[in-house]
Amino acid sequence: MENDNRFVGLILAAGYSSRMGAFKPLLPIGDVTAIERVAATLKKAGIHNMIGVTGFQRERLSSILASEGIKEAYNWEFEQGMFSSIKAGIRTAVNGTGMPEGFFLMLVDCPLIPAEVLALMIEKHKASPEAFIVPCYHGKNGHPLFIPALYAEEILSYEGEGGIKAIRNSYEDKLIRLEVDTEAVVLDMDTPESYAEILKYDEAQLKQTGIRFAGLEEELMGKRLFLIRHGEIRQHREKIFLGQTDVPLSETGREQAARVAEELKQYDISVTRIYTSDLSRTTETAEIIKESLIRTLRKKDAYGKANPEIQVIREPMLREMCLGEWDGQFISEIEKKYPEEYQKRGAQLLIYKSGLDCENFYDLQYRAMKGLQHILEQERKAEYPCDDVVIVSHAGVINVIRSYLRHTDLSDEIRNHIPNGGMLVIDDSNRKVRRL
Repeated sequence: MENDNRFVGLILAAGYSSRMGAFKPLLPIGDVTAIERVAATLKKAGIHNMIGVTGFQRERLSSILASEGIKEAYNWEFEQGMFSSIKAGIRTAVNGTGMPEGFFLMLVDCPLIPAEVLALMIEKHKASPEAFIVPCYHGKNGHPLFIPALYAEEILSYEGEGGIKAIRNSYEDKLIRLEVDTEAVVLDMDTPESYAEILKYDEAQLKQTGIRFAGLEEELMGKRLFLIRHGEIRQHREKIFLGQTDVPLSETGREQAARVAEELKQYDISVTRIYTSDLSRTTETAEIIKESLIRTLRKKDAYGKANPEIQVIREPMLREMCLGEWDGQFISEIEKKYPEEYQKRGAQLLIYKSGLDCENFYDLQYRAMKGLQHILEQERKAEYPCDDVVIVSHAGVINVIRSYLRHTDLSDEIRNHIPNGGMLVIDDSNRKVRRL
């Protein structure tokens, strides 16, 4: 694309990279470094006005910045976090050759974003010049964030909590969530595990496999997926917002777990692993199912060997939605204390978040599908792989998985009632294969 001087690409590369254990801007992505990959994306989109915000180990980036034509903005307050880097980058931009139309916040943590996504965002900006724009994958917010320049002064003067998220959320009516068909916008590399996932994704893209959740469809072929909701929890005096608050089963809940175990046996399953959320109500349910199955499962598996002990494997990615400060609180009290937010939640159920670090249903779906993908990879590598996969989780998790695998509307699925101790079976006969 031609050089487009209306926009500035702010490449944020100032952090410690402490969770990664290696300096993220210089990690290799293919045959280039992460920061070079981000710069190449901006150039391909026609954005040659680039500012690299440095901090920790800035000296290691000087030669790359010079060779890529990236202007440096040193953030001497980088220890205060990303918002300080955003401020440093915008301050350098507005003190330069004049105010641009807007800024793309490009993180070195997210090096695989295609230039086509930036092009789509620029087109959206033309139609809505005052709007923040964020690309989404299956509804989950991703990167980069586009910030119109008219908010620059407000950002530079802001000293409150929440940083750029708080400012963006205060202009909810001016936020465009742009759905795109590439998982790259939600992939980052904060940890060695997520970096490995990015390398795997990049390799698959080079082979033009067009993945969504890599390999998931193939891993599911010929398998039966048993999704079981935990039993009833110990009751409170009235209804609460129940997300990741850890509450044990009631006596009724344990009875429901025993009944669903008996129902499971009717499918003549043979498993050596039961996967579960790591919260008490799900792990208790899984343990009850395990003990019931052990008493009746066949002594020989398909390989003619002794069936090993059934394991209960805790998978945190199968947890219920994170509700932040609302979690565990009485619904009636939340309604009284936050009437406007409570009403907003009802009107925007799919995307609403009760706090900056909470999840919505799109976030939950992405996390749950990643968890399912991880489980299927474990099954493939197991010494005794099984055609049946048993997962004990929560109503929200089961609904978002069902929506993805059956291609149904998420807003419809989250209203489907799954009773405590209920079970959903998905196999090749009722799963719609996603043609890529």
